[in-house]
Amino acid sequence: TDGDPTNDPTVTTITPAPAMTVTKTVTTPGSAVGDVIAYDIVVENTGNVTLTDIDVTDANADGGVVTGSPIASLAPGASVTVTAVQTITQADVDAGYIENSATATGDSPSGTDDVTDTSDAGDETVETPNGDGTTDGDPTNDPTVTTITPAPEFTLTKSASVGGDGLPGDVITYTFTVENTGNLTIDNVTIDDVLTGSAAVPVVPSTLAPGESGVLTATYTITQADVDAGYVENSAFATGQDVNGNDVLDISDAGDETIETPDGLGNTNGDPTDDPTVSDLISFPQLTFTKTASVGGSGGALGDVITYTFTVTNTGAQTVSNISIDDALTGSVELVLNPSTLAPGETGIATAAYTIAQADVDAGYVQNSATVTGQDPMGNNVIDVSDAGNETIESPDGSGNVDGDPTNDPTVVLVDVEFEIFDAITPDDGDGQNDVFTIAGLQNFPDNNVKIYNRWGVLVYEKSQYHIGDGFRGISDGRVTIQQEKKLPAGVYYYVLTYVDGGVGKSIAGPLYIKR
Repeated sequence: TDGDPTNDPTVTTITPAPAMTVTKTVTTPGSAVGDVIAYDIVVENTGNVTLTDIDVTDANADGGVVTGSPIASLAPGASVTVTAVQTITQADVDAGYIENSATATGDSPSGTDDVTDTSDAGDETVETPNGDGTTDGDPTNDPTVTTITPAPEFTLTKSASVGGDGLPGDVITYTFTVENTGNLTIDNVTIDDVLTGSAAVPVVPSTLAPGESGVLTATYTITQADVDAGYVENSAFATGQDVNGNDVLDISDAGDETIETPDGLGNTNGDPTDDPTVSDLISFPQLTFTKTASVGGSGGALGDVITYTFTVTNTGAQTVSNISIDDALTGSVELVLNPSTLAPGETGIATAAYTIAQADVDAGYVQNSATVTGQDPMGNNVIDVSDAGNETIESPDGSGNVDGDPTNDPTVVLVDVEFEIFDAITPDDGDGQNDVFTIAGLQNFPDNNVKIYNRWGVLVYEKSQYHIGDGFRGISDGRVTIQQEKKLPAGVYYYVLTYVDGGVGKSIAGPLYIKR
């Protein structure tokens, strides 16, 4: 007052009401790790006094930087926009959202840092939930939320390295590679593969952020069944859990999920992302056939029996079944081998017999080849022509010829065409031996004649086809001066053998002794 009651001014009291409202909105969105979200933060003076030294803070802004803060002065009703940016991290994607708020603090005319507000997402009359879906009952402080759609995914590829020659007992090493191709971290990544016996085996590392890969190796030993099939084929499965505990699954692909590759039989299913891993194996079927001969009787004369042994060895990489022999010489048609199914390295045997004929004697040998036939696992015929025994050394045929191939030499049995003449007989000693003049092997030359003379050149015996029926027993057949059925005296006689060999007439003569 001024002590004068007559001049008091008329006063209307105005109550100061400092207040402000902060709104935070997204101007540039983002959804993936590394994307930068841009925010506008609008500070409005909603009170009735000027505010000064307004500091805007945002804990989630990159580097904590709010561009445009602090605001020096803000009159009632006025507003100022400041900005901030935030780079999305994997933790944000794993959470499924980015949620944050800004805070503005300023001075009223009557105080310091006495005016403050937490940002709202836009409409302070309508409450919006937090990123996890909760609310606090206050529609004026809703955080600004950017929702990130979860896309958990990984890709499993399975590659193979075949050791050795790809034969039974060799080892295939498989490499399983799991790549996180989604946007969430995946934990507990394991492999299940029946072929290699892998059950829930973790990859390394077993926790994969997006873009990271984990690896596992396992082995498988090739079996004969695999070689018979011509390939090894299989698929594996990868399993993991995303940050929300949901299972993430994938079936392995052979390598390139944009190109479809066929399975072992050449089939496809129209999906290039789940092609089985196929390892082609050596798949050659092969039989090696040898034919050997054992000659009975006198060792190769007319009427003697040759026993042939057919030996078949599986020298390929696949099992061969339904194996049989065809041999025109022995009359064998689809003669079944024992055993008739051979795994690689196994051997089967069959036998057949043949009786030496006159034509063989005339030729001087018996020669022929046989054929073996079987089926591989695909039903294809496997065939080989017999060899005489050693497929690395060529042996000639019966005529002495060769064809340059040591694997198909005919089996040759030489026929014995030599005579053995027993030049003494003892018909009266009673022992039943050496009673008849014998010429062994003469049956091989059926066109023959035997004459026997005494020391004076008198013919005492003659017979054509001497090899048939009874022979000379020291008794005259009544020729010339010697009486028929008369026993000839002991002494020296002479035989003359004539025969035809290959169309050529030949003869042999020599002494014959009769002992009584």
